[in-house]
Amino acid sequence: MLNKIFSRRRNVYILAFIAILIESFSSVCLKIAGSYPTMSKSYIIYYIAAIAVMGIYAVLWQILLEYMPLTTAYLRKGISYILLYLWAFLIFHEHISVMQWIGTAIILSGMVVTQLGENKEDKQ
Repeated sequence: MLNKIFSRRRNVYILAFIAILIESFSSVCLKIAGSYPTMSKSYIIYYIAAIAVMGIYAVLWQILLEYMPLTTAYLRKGISYILLYLWAFLIFHEHISVMQWIGTAIILSGMVVTQLGENKEDKQ
């Protein structure tokens, strides 16, 4: 069944994005856990949530690696840095500096360049 779903390249990239999106939520859970006293009930709940999220991510990532080259998959992990800035801004109301936005643009640029290179190789 998975072979049929992931026979289309688009579906593999969607899975990659979903896996990275899920992985980024583990950092949110850990940040929230850190706002509570260590070993308090709330701390433990959010810490366990972070571990559960990482478990789900690990399973999705293993499935993804069956259908995507390792180098391609890891280059997509740059999205997680961008998502972390987004969560920091939206959820925790943290300030994002100009230099951080520039860094984000560099990450995006690198991802676009590598994707263009992959597309060019696929056509040859």
